[in-house]
Amino acid sequence: MSNPWFPLAILRAASLLAPADARNAWMEEWRSELWYVQPRGATRFSLGAFRDALWIRRHGPASVHFRSPASCLAMLAAVAAISLPVALRLADLAAVRTPFWQLRTADLPGACLLTLAISCLLAPAVLPTRLTTAGAQSRLRRAAFLTAKIALLQPLALCEILAWILIAPVAPFAPVLILAAWIYPLRWAFRDQQLRCPVCLRRLSHPVRLGTAANTLFEWRGAESVCSHGHGLLHAPADESQRARWLALDASWRDLFAAPASRRRAT
Repeated sequence: MSNPWFPLAILRAASLLAPADARNAWMEEWRSELWYVQPRGATRFSLGAFRDALWIRRHGPASVHFRSPASCLAMLAAVAAISLPVALRLADLAAVRTPFWQLRTADLPGACLLTLAISCLLAPAVLPTRLTTAGAQSRLRRAAFLTAKIALLQPLALCEILAWILIAPVAPFAPVLILAAWIYPLRWAFRDQQLRCPVCLRRLSHPVRLGTAANTLFEWRGAESVCSHGHGLLHAPADESQRARWLALDASWRDLFAAPASRRRAT
């Protein structure tokens, strides 16, 4: 293909969205396919790389740093700790224009409760329909973990409201952007909950894609993930209107998952 600099530039930009550990292989694969594309359709073909990179990042394995529930809550607590002073600063800027928006440190709990109430109203709109059909075991623990995640996201939501107040006079489209920025963390909280073991609350690992889109009517299509502690398997269908199914494993499977860990400690 002649003069491929522009399609290659698009591929390099899209590669930034792909996971870092798979970026080089992803780039080589797209680059090799690009050479077989006619110059007339090269740009359109390269633009499809953005969708592919986002799909790989969404369906790829989670970061090892946030797989445990403790590390996940610690990360969210750090985000909340950073968001609170930012919210106070944004409130000071908003109070210059409208004294009604003056916010003191003592007002932060009440303001976060207000954003929590709004988040509860938005929750049905972002709640995934593909719920795990797990048993009632550890249901209270799972609910407490989800509640803690949503509560720790409220300082960030407060910053988004104050930012909306500041930029609304000069940006008519600000409400759409702020609403999207509010919904995305909520969606992440529910999505993260969906991809965790209902027993130990660790992120599921080793996702395997099963089936193809061409045979949807004749075979099951989706992903299968496993708990690294051997508690069970999650069968998540590609169609989000269908329910995911949790297959619990008995204690006889635990040694199979514990063996690799014991070998790593021995080395």
